[in-house]
Amino acid sequence: MILNHDAFQIGEDYGGRQQWLSEFGFRKKFWADRSCGVAAAANLVNYLGSEFDELGILHAGNTKEDFIQLMENLYGYLKPGVFGIPTLGKMGRGLTSYANSKGIELLPCTRTWFFDVKDGSKFIRGGLAQGTPVLLLTWNYSDRELRNHWVTVTGWDVVYGEEYMTVSNWGKKRTYSYDKWIGERSLLKGAIYLTRNKCIDAPDMI
Repeated sequence: MILNHDAFQIGEDYGGRQQWLSEFGFRKKFWADRSCGVAAAANLVNYLGSEFDELGILHAGNTKEDFIQLMENLYGYLKPGVFGIPTLGKMGRGLTSYANSKGIELLPCTRTWFFDVKDGSKFIRGGLAQGTPVLLLTWNYSDRELRNHWVTVTGWDVVYGEEYMTVSNWGKKRTYSYDKWIGERSLLKGAIYLTRNKCIDAPDMI
């Protein structure tokens, strides 16, 4: 189960980089460093605008310059604080407010898991099945690449019974074990996607 990976390519990068906000003079480095959620949100919005004609107004194009401007536009709606975008609610409100400003109504679908729960695959795959990237938020986690951070899920696979997530993280394509991510302790794990229809869970894996 994968999305169109080509739609995430921005030059040599796979998805956006939050550092571009400071490198191109839009935000000070302090605030760019706290904008992983902005980059993830831009990945989501840019993909929807690229892949669905009726949602094309959500973005202005697929160049790096277009993506950076999209991040800056979203920044005003998401308003990262000292701790970035710390909740799914804040992310959902910002994304839907941005969509509404373009005359588009989208429903945020969210799910939160605490501590060492064993569920979540069906929710994330349900978003992917609707053709939308899914944003993951992880607090206080052992893997530094995911700790206190937002990433964008773009694909899903099963290898010898173990589930794996393909994600955009820091502008790179990465693969992480879903079972490890959901099974290890953290303060909070959550996921959010946007839909024009309704929130659904995918069937159990066979």
